[in-house]
Amino acid sequence: MSSRFFARGSSSEEETTESETEEETSTEEETSSEDSSSESESESEENAGINKFLVSDSDEDSDSEDARRVVRSAKDKRVEELGQTVEEIRNKMKINDWIGISTNFDKLNKQLDKIARSGNMTKVPKIYVKALIELEDFLAAALANKEAKKKMSSTNAKALNSMRQNLKKNNKDYEAEIKARREAPERSDSDSSDSEEDSDSYESGSEEEGEDGFEKVKSKSEKKKVPFTKMDPKDITYGMIMKKSQELIMARGRKGTDKKEQVKTMEFMVKVAKTESQRGQMMMNLISAYFDMSGSLRTHLPIPVWNRTCKAILTLLDLLEKFPYISMEDTFEQDYSEEQEGPAEGDAVTIAGNLIGCLERLDDEWFKSLQVIDPHTEDYLNRLKDEPVILAVAQKVSKHFARKNEQAVVARIALRQLEHYYSKTEAVYNAMRMLVDIKKKEAQNPDAAAAKEAEAKPQDAAAAGAQAEAEIFGDEEDVGVEDEPAVQLPTDFTMEEDLFKLVKDFIFFIYKNADERTKARAMLCDIFHKSIHNDFYTARDLLLMSHLQDAIHNMDISTQILFNRTMAQIGLCAFRQGLIPDAHHCLSELYSSGRIREILAQGVALRYHDRTPEQEKLEKRRQMPFHMHINLELLEAVNLIAAMLLETTHLLNTNNETRRRVSKSFWRLVEHYDKLTFMGPPENVRDHVMTATYALSQGDWKKANDTITRLKVWDLLPQKTEVLEMLTVKIKETALKIYLTVFAPHYSSIAVDQLCNMFEVDNNTVQSIASRLIISEEIQGSWHQPTQTIVMRNTGTTNLQKLALRCVDKVNILVDLNEKALGLRTGSLRERDDDDHHDRKGRRGGNQAYWDDKQKGGRGRNRREQFGRGGNRPQSLAKMHGWDKKNKDGRKGGYGGRKHGGDRHGGDRGDRGDAYSSFQTLSRK
Repeated sequence: MSSRFFARGSSSEEETTESETEEETSTEEETSSEDSSSESESESEENAGINKFLVSDSDEDSDSEDARRVVRSAKDKRVEELGQTVEEIRNKMKINDWIGISTNFDKLNKQLDKIARSGNMTKVPKIYVKALIELEDFLAAALANKEAKKKMSSTNAKALNSMRQNLKKNNKDYEAEIKARREAPERSDSDSSDSEEDSDSYESGSEEEGEDGFEKVKSKSEKKKVPFTKMDPKDITYGMIMKKSQELIMARGRKGTDKKEQVKTMEFMVKVAKTESQRGQMMMNLISAYFDMSGSLRTHLPIPVWNRTCKAILTLLDLLEKFPYISMEDTFEQDYSEEQEGPAEGDAVTIAGNLIGCLERLDDEWFKSLQVIDPHTEDYLNRLKDEPVILAVAQKVSKHFARKNEQAVVARIALRQLEHYYSKTEAVYNAMRMLVDIKKKEAQNPDAAAAKEAEAKPQDAAAAGAQAEAEIFGDEEDVGVEDEPAVQLPTDFTMEEDLFKLVKDFIFFIYKNADERTKARAMLCDIFHKSIHNDFYTARDLLLMSHLQDAIHNMDISTQILFNRTMAQIGLCAFRQGLIPDAHHCLSELYSSGRIREILAQGVALRYHDRTPEQEKLEKRRQMPFHMHINLELLEAVNLIAAMLLETTHLLNTNNETRRRVSKSFWRLVEHYDKLTFMGPPENVRDHVMTATYALSQGDWKKANDTITRLKVWDLLPQKTEVLEMLTVKIKETALKIYLTVFAPHYSSIAVDQLCNMFEVDNNTVQSIASRLIISEEIQGSWHQPTQTIVMRNTGTTNLQKLALRCVDKVNILVDLNEKALGLRTGSLRERDDDDHHDRKGRRGGNQAYWDDKQKGGRGRNRREQFGRGGNRPQSLAKMHGWDKKNKDGRKGGYGGRKHGGDRHGGDRGDRGDAYSSFQTLSRK
């Protein structure tokens, strides 16, 4: 058996391959030298041995394909694809397939767009124009033939109608070419063919014919053009700059685009711009190129590039202010044709650009950089010093749009400015104003400022900054990093002396001109600002009047985060003011979710199972910078201490078990610590609060106070002394309340002076607390004013009385069970249903009522007669038995036995009825 590996070719094929190899080696021996012949012989022998088994038809075919390979340019390939698509359209036209025609027509337009983007198309290809004409004629004929249109399928007819609309819309751009083609098709063909030949010769202009008639191909260095940045500015025209700018814009976002080279080219174009309007347009394009230097949305813009962007925006704003005839619109489409000439100076010119978008992107990049930089380093502090630069840019952009009377845009900018001010205290704001004054002085004397900065800046930091800029822009000689000054604040930038007036002006302007989302965020910023300045009641009233707590769930996530931060600050403000219930109400809602870090945007929980990687990236982008964090230990301490002061009294009060718990998390924490066998010294906030809770429950308010005041989080409060004094007073009052609630039943009277000495409080405090407890009936007592004592009334139940009451309850349950068992045995549970039935049947009269009573309720009635639980008999039944005349007294006694006696049977039933009713009354008692 022969293997498939060896059966690749027949024996005849092997002989032909061997003969061919021998012929090839013989020809090589004749034409080559002796050395080469010996090498070729050895190689031919080896190849002959190998080819005997491995050489197949596929190898020969590949050799022949390599010999026939033709190299074509990208333009030729795209034109050939265009022709193939046109041919497919013609084939679909033959079978009247409008679905296929529509699909191929869209494909044809996409291929034409590719050719246009490549820059090789000087004018519309003739094959495309010819295809449009053919489609127009074929479409007109199809629409005229109504009978054929009726026979079409619904999908084909729908495709015909859509093709009519698309073709009409598409041909508007090529009306001139179509008209010229229809008027002189032969002349347009010759012109297009000549132009194609000229274009081919232009493209192959780098090739020259040699002496033997062969074309000499130039090397890449000879083909390479002179770079645009190396050209003489005198040789650069207005149109050349616009065309080059269009090329750079088209190359943005493409794979393989050199962003550094683009930035260098645009900086050169700003310098060589021919008019001020062109300089403004090139500077806007340069700003966009700077923003492209950011790698992705997850990384921030490098700080050197951010500084250059700030400088470019400030320069552009100065240009627009200096030349008011230059206007900027974000919807304007700039003309980038090369043939145009620059407008005359002084003529009204419009350039394309979006300043508000540049400002927001600049602010976002600064915010993202603070998220990434380590907050415990000096780089973070240096980055914070760039905040006045953003505020200066925002102020100039706001003035620019105010001159144009665009109040809605100015309101958006005002919100951006407000978001930089609302979280600052008055001390921080004054420090920023001092920093602005220092920077302005440095701008007036740049040499002294540079020398001072060089002395203060370490060598390694300077080297790191230079290295970062070199990595971004390349060599310093090309970009001029060393000669470029730092970003200086504008001379007209001012800051209000009063922070409250500044915030108030921003908020009033936003309320007047902004949309609903901007107004809501401005309201939250205002509440936050008032909370950090201890204006609790105004902040609370603003929150309640705005009803933001009702609509916050329908807003975006960033606004929800701002709302949560505002609620946290309101809780802290209430705690500083001594309003413990209000503070606990605000903070308990935040801690009820169990995700305090996430809802305040101060951390990401390690829960990968409940969100996708994209959601995790978005959550990381929403994190707040470190200098805007609210200390979580302080929040937890305030929340637990407020719960301790509110819940410890109810924790020990066993008489009020039905009271609703104020803080379920605090009760769970207490239950957890109750299960511990041993509780060591407190380490964290929870341990301190639980230790204070147990000390407070035992009446040791001094130990509870010392434990609470030892917490280190109180150092974060500016009013530390006032807050600790307030806490001491609240702990004393809570301890006094617990003491009176728990130990009052053991006293016959308590002197007020003794309570004042025990808890170190004044007489008015004791009287107010005791009076509240007496009014709410938490203690049973009264005031005896002459002796200044609280007289206690021991009306509480003793243990024996509690056991007796419990026994009575069990006896009542037993009686009810016995009644139910007896009713199930005798059928008396249907008493009420039978009475209703008799009332309905009694109205009918006649014998029918008697038989209905016999079948449905007779047995129950007879049983009731035995126990004396009668009622009103039906009239017909009474006449039948003669009860209306005979045994009148017995009837009266039997069925009304609860009131009267009667004969022997009636009297007995009446007595038993009275006994039964008395027993029921006793059992209910």
